[in-house]
Amino acid sequence: MEMSIGVLISAFFFSGLKLLFTPMALAAAYSNNFQMLFEIAIICGIGSVFSALIFFFVGKGLDKIGQQSQKKSKKINFKRNRKIIRIKERFKLFGTSMTIGIISVPLGSILVGKYFGNEKKAIPTLILASFIWSFGVTYITAFFTQFIKPLFSWTNYYFSRTLNNRFQ
Repeated sequence: MEMSIGVLISAFFFSGLKLLFTPMALAAAYSNNFQMLFEIAIICGIGSVFSALIFFFVGKGLDKIGQQSQKKSKKINFKRNRKIIRIKERFKLFGTSMTIGIISVPLGSILVGKYFGNEKKAIPTLILASFIWSFGVTYITAFFTQFIKPLFSWTNYYFSRTLNNRFQ
């Protein structure tokens, strides 16, 4: 059982958008082949790194545009701004980078680019977070799939007998 080039390209691009579900779906389909799981994790990791780098620089650019267009006026603190600042101060760079697996790669990367764009560790942290999520989700899904599949093995037997009896 080998993955086609179309599946690999799809995994690359979809993992750049939503890193949580792409390796999960592929790992469930190919959970019995360890080499395929490794390929899934690598392809999804590379796809999310590619997207993270693009959106990191987009976030950095948006921050520069926002600073240039901002006038020196009275600042208004809204609840949302306070929540974002509280999250940024609480979780720092690594925690904000790890949000790419939960929310989405583009949004998490834009947040890292906006708030931590000047730090040297920002890009390596995004790369590390991409591969942590990719390998973690792939192998955890494969483990649970291998654990749960035997529990439903009776369904194949039942449905094959039912269908055979109906059409005979």
